[in-house]
Amino acid sequence: MNRPRRRMQFVSDTLVEQIVDGRKTASVVALDEVDVKEDEYNDALVVGEYYEVYDSKLVSRVTIRIVAMELCRWDAIPERLWRGETNENADGFREDHVDYFGDPDDDFEFVAYYFERAEGTDAA
Repeated sequence: MNRPRRRMQFVSDTLVEQIVDGRKTASVVALDEVDVKEDEYNDALVVGEYYEVYDSKLVSRVTIRIVAMELCRWDAIPERLWRGETNENADGFREDHVDYFGDPDDDFEFVAYYFERAEGTDAA
């Protein structure tokens, strides 16, 4: 059975470009938003599924596949997450995401998801 690919957007086209370039291989979502379909361009996250990544103009740029998800804490950012988010270290990750998560406490939990580009899906 062939199901349509899911969709997702990121908060900026800079992040989309990092995915297209193969530099960004991870992202995050609030714990209560993992299984929520936000809108037509932001489906719920499922490991093993393929997602068309859209830019701010709703142009499909690349296809990714979610290969893993993990529960994380603000005071213990995994190295593979901060590296996959293109940061130099965990502190850089925190600086980039403090506003996104609303200035979280050390025990704040969130979900990291890891992905890889599907072969042959470069932007046109």
